[in-house]
Amino acid sequence: MKKSLFFLISALFLIFLTACNDSGQESDNAKASNEDSNESSETETKTFTTDSGEDVEVPADPERIVVLHPTYIGALLKLGHEPVGVSFYVDQDEVLNEATEGIERIDPEDVESIINLEPDLIVATATDPNLNKLEQIAPTVTFDSMISTYKDNTRLLGELVGEEEEAQAWLEEWEEKMSEDAAEYEDLIGNSTLSIFQSTPKGLVSFNTDYGRGGEILYDGYGFVQPDTLAEVTKDQFNVELSTEELPEYAGDFIVLATEGQEAPITESAVWENIEAVQEGRVIKLDLAVTRYNDPISLEAQRDMIKEQLDAMK
Repeated sequence: MKKSLFFLISALFLIFLTACNDSGQESDNAKASNEDSNESSETETKTFTTDSGEDVEVPADPERIVVLHPTYIGALLKLGHEPVGVSFYVDQDEVLNEATEGIERIDPEDVESIINLEPDLIVATATDPNLNKLEQIAPTVTFDSMISTYKDNTRLLGELVGEEEEAQAWLEEWEEKMSEDAAEYEDLIGNSTLSIFQSTPKGLVSFNTDYGRGGEILYDGYGFVQPDTLAEVTKDQFNVELSTEELPEYAGDFIVLATEGQEAPITESAVWENIEAVQEGRVIKLDLAVTRYNDPISLEAQRDMIKEQLDAMK
């Protein structure tokens, strides 16, 4: 009887040990599986090719993006990806300032403030002086405004965050709007030239066709062209400083005058008053506070301002 009881107790004990081992093994397997899954998720990347041809390994699905130049913020927002930090320069632009309300502002040159945001992706310009430091914080992709247009930027940013279809949809919709506008103003514009001037504390600056101030809409969208003289001096640079006396040489049939919250001193000069575009009322006045950049959100706002003034010239 005692012997039988001993064997029964031993058998039950062995069963208990086996169950515990199996349970522990399952727990260990589950833990290992979770760790593998987390590691896989953390290391899931893709190769992104910048506009300068550099390949960068970036997160396949970035969640903490820091953008160090305002030009590249609007497309990300349009595509539904809100950065965790943006350059404080957005505060100078009414459109982007409103669009980024609630997003932390940082000094793009303050590396420590960027580190504190724990980014998993950084978007910067190709000329950023801190690129080497930024690349040690998180994968860093750069854009070169001498290489890429706003269309290129929108496509590339869409690719960067996995929103290629959405980016292409916006571009197609925008192209349709530009075509409709160009047809609407065809009689007004014809083969006219247009110059973009900006009043600065130091004097007058003129811009090329792809540097905000309405240029992307008026040149690329509506079909204006630069006067030959202006096209020549801006073909390899964003802008050129002009003296008051040089103004007539670079003035087109239409003029964009960009100012920052006040009347441009140039408008009080006899040189300005004698320009044909001024005398004929073909001057488009734009406030830099809403026309400085060329991202999708900024361009949509600029279009409304430009159309209103062109409508008054018909």
